[in-house]
Amino acid sequence: MSAKTNKTMIGAFVLGALVLAVGAIVALGSGMFFTKKFHCIMFFPNSVSGLEVGAPVVFRGVPIGSVTEISIEADASRLHFYIPVVIEILDGKITLASDKQKKSKETLVQVRKESPDDLLTQLIDKGLRAQLVTQSFVTGQLAVSLDLMPDTPVRLVGESNLPEIPTVPSTFEKLTETIKQLPLQELVDRLIGAVTGIEKLVNSPELARMPGKIDSALNTGTDLLNEIKSKVAPLAQNLDEAVQNYSELAKHLDRRTEGISSSAKGALDSFDLTLKDSRVAIGNFQKIVNSNSPTVTDLNRALGEIANAARAIRELSSYLERHPEALIQGKGGPQR
Repeated sequence: MSAKTNKTMIGAFVLGALVLAVGAIVALGSGMFFTKKFHCIMFFPNSVSGLEVGAPVVFRGVPIGSVTEISIEADASRLHFYIPVVIEILDGKITLASDKQKKSKETLVQVRKESPDDLLTQLIDKGLRAQLVTQSFVTGQLAVSLDLMPDTPVRLVGESNLPEIPTVPSTFEKLTETIKQLPLQELVDRLIGAVTGIEKLVNSPELARMPGKIDSALNTGTDLLNEIKSKVAPLAQNLDEAVQNYSELAKHLDRRTEGISSSAKGALDSFDLTLKDSRVAIGNFQKIVNSNSPTVTDLNRALGEIANAARAIRELSSYLERHPEALIQGKGGPQR
């Protein structure tokens, strides 16, 4: 019986040793025992429901640490409560672009040759802030998100020995605060008033009679259109006939003026020849008759009148060429 018990104890001891050995190999292989960790604290003024110890800490979505402690602190003088959240950030999670070709990689703290507190202070000046974000909308679990938000104020409590990272409200908190600032009661009253007004309008007798009035207006409009169509059709036909008549009149007038113009030109040419012959005959006659005789004087006067008549005929011909309608309407257009 004793030998059997010893064998069981030995087996359990060996199994436990194997488990410890495997755990040690896994831990040493992952480098967790040799990774430097930096602890920081954040103070959240509102509820952190959904945030648990072990929740991830991410920087722009990349995990760099985890939450190690969540508690609550009270300010006795003001009865104000804060929720301090302690996180640990693993060194070496952020690699350097200049060390990609090197076998031994240096951390950001080693390259900057500054203490973690000084480096954290510079990052805060550049806008490093902590914010609660939702991991899953189904479970409601939260995570701590770190990012550079230079446009946000620095909100520090300063009641801890650990370096503090300022916090900013979460997206849900901002939405809640915006909703609180809305005049909800006024909006509800206005909505109720609008619905009441719509209900009165829908149930009003005027709206019930509106379809009949619309039908009557449409019928009146249809009758008016039909009447207009019946009057416009003859008017359009008369207009077409008037246009055709005017076109025919214009054609005949063009033909008549062409004939008048050609006849006037022929008469003027004949008159010019006669005038030339008259001047030659008079010239020959003046050689015979004395220049101071009454006959010569009368002949000169007759020639002047003939010249004036020729000039008047030329002006008449020129006017008829420019205004052929004067033969029908007379000079100066129709008299009204």
